[in-house]
Amino acid sequence: MRFFLFIALTAPVFAKPPSVEEGRSHWAFQPLSPAKPPAVKNTAWPKNDLDRFVLAVLEKNDLSPAPEADPATLIRRVTLDLTGLLPTPEEVSSFIFDPSSFESLIDRLLQSPRYGERWGRHWLDLARYADTGGTHNDLDRPHAWKYRDYVIRSFNDDKPYARFVSEQLAGDEIDGANEETLIATGFGRNGPSNDDNMGKNDDALAQYRADQLDDVISTTSSVFLGLTLGCARCHDHKTDPLLQRDYYSLLAIFNGTEKYGLVPGTQDKNDKRVKIDETAKVHDLIETSPQVPPTRIMLRGSALNLGEEVPPTVPTIFKPYSFPSPSSKTSLRRKTLAEWITAPDNALAWRVIANRLWQHHFGQGLVASPSNFGFTGSKPTHPEVLDYLASKLIANGGRFKAIHKLILMSATYRQRRTSFPTRSEPGLESPGYGLQRMEAEVLRDCILQASGNLNEKRGGPGIKPRLRADLLPTSQRNKWPLLKQEGPEQWRRSIYIYQKRQLLMPMMELFDAPTTTDSCAARLESTVPTQALVLMNDEFVEEQAAFLVKRAASDSLDATLKRMFMLTLGHDPSAQRLQQSLDFVKAREAASSREQALTDLAHVLFNSSEFVYIR
Repeated sequence: MRFFLFIALTAPVFAKPPSVEEGRSHWAFQPLSPAKPPAVKNTAWPKNDLDRFVLAVLEKNDLSPAPEADPATLIRRVTLDLTGLLPTPEEVSSFIFDPSSFESLIDRLLQSPRYGERWGRHWLDLARYADTGGTHNDLDRPHAWKYRDYVIRSFNDDKPYARFVSEQLAGDEIDGANEETLIATGFGRNGPSNDDNMGKNDDALAQYRADQLDDVISTTSSVFLGLTLGCARCHDHKTDPLLQRDYYSLLAIFNGTEKYGLVPGTQDKNDKRVKIDETAKVHDLIETSPQVPPTRIMLRGSALNLGEEVPPTVPTIFKPYSFPSPSSKTSLRRKTLAEWITAPDNALAWRVIANRLWQHHFGQGLVASPSNFGFTGSKPTHPEVLDYLASKLIANGGRFKAIHKLILMSATYRQRRTSFPTRSEPGLESPGYGLQRMEAEVLRDCILQASGNLNEKRGGPGIKPRLRADLLPTSQRNKWPLLKQEGPEQWRRSIYIYQKRQLLMPMMELFDAPTTTDSCAARLESTVPTQALVLMNDEFVEEQAAFLVKRAASDSLDATLKRMFMLTLGHDPSAQRLQQSLDFVKAREAASSREQALTDLAHVLFNSSEFVYIR
């Protein structure tokens, strides 16, 4: 008790929050700086203008870039980066023979449908995607998976960012609206809900709706603008130049929306089961009328304690933006918001998305707080690089693939990574950062790929792999099936696993997959003993190790071992490692069998840091 009292008495007192005028001088709200590459001394190192920006900072600090990674390391890195899967042994051998084919390798990977599955997963983290509502009953959302597939298609199609944003915020209002764009508005429905227990009277329903829209507002502002506007629901923001009325002006933009495609099991305030519209094969948030109810500030966030009325507009810190009159069908407010977010002169929004692209290539953004560009967020380590990328993205029509290629072709990306990233000092001395651990989904997918069991079927309702029987009672509703044996249907890519908020797969959870309760801008990268334990003892890993041995089987033991190394680590074992492996197998087969001894070795390879980490 005394410990908590001490904390309370010594908690820091924040200074007065910045005014709107002071906030306008903050770096994130400034126009993009001119993208003119600086002169550098080492003219031989840069491969494109991006490198000149990075090298100029290094040279200013009397630092030098790291050497280029070897071809086997580089092809493994870029293939995992763009597709979340390993290169095949044949692809590795071909690239080692001809490293000059790096550009064509990148082009091929960007055209692969696996690219959308990998990079779509990053966006689903931001969009807090799940197949259930969470809370006590965790109701099934039978059509939520269509949003997941929409995101994957959008990345594979290299959809312009402005269109991508407009579809998700206003898919019912934009030109060319169709079922695809209605599905996209599932962005506003992805958050947790309690639709079967939202109250029985008008006051409770009003508060529930306010809480649901708070999730939409908070997620929209953090994902697209890097602003924590949700903190201004009950009062002016304590650390950023964001006003309470800014929050409710954004609420006014979404206040005419309603849920379409109800969740089975939902009840109304009279305890009557809601009739499900079987024609509603989507799960979205749209407007069905151009009339929007007046929006008033909710004092202390209470829908029952209303203050002054506010109009729809953008936050006060930005230039005023005009919202049009309603059309015959909708208010056009969300369409206008999306157009403002992605306007070429909205430097903040383009910095945010450019930083996210850099983040997922290097493991950490140029701004280390990717959804917080405010006063409490991190400052960019390389502001010129960030503005250069944002400018290139605008000039390219908001398409991601060209920016991927720009980053990947750079000497900065190709550097050797010899250490783990230092989160507290993110960058000047190591703009290539350090080793990155495979994300949970990538780890599971690569185990399946190495064993030869990865089912590449794409899209459709989520799969439900085997879980331990003792975990299943924790699922109150919409129960997980009891499986004794997995097969090809369960061996699809992990992005297609049914995302049940009440019951996360242990392997996903242990390797830091997000809970989906809130938008996840950057996953944790924890290192805990239970991660090693699950790789050592999990039934799935052990079974796939046995399949790897069967796949790698050859006429000689040496050849089998070399094939196992190639399938998992992407290179032949050194003479020393080969001898160690031979000794390991011979020692263990004396007590069991050669097949079991090889399975044990395969299990060791799946557990190795060299497999789990991306160098």
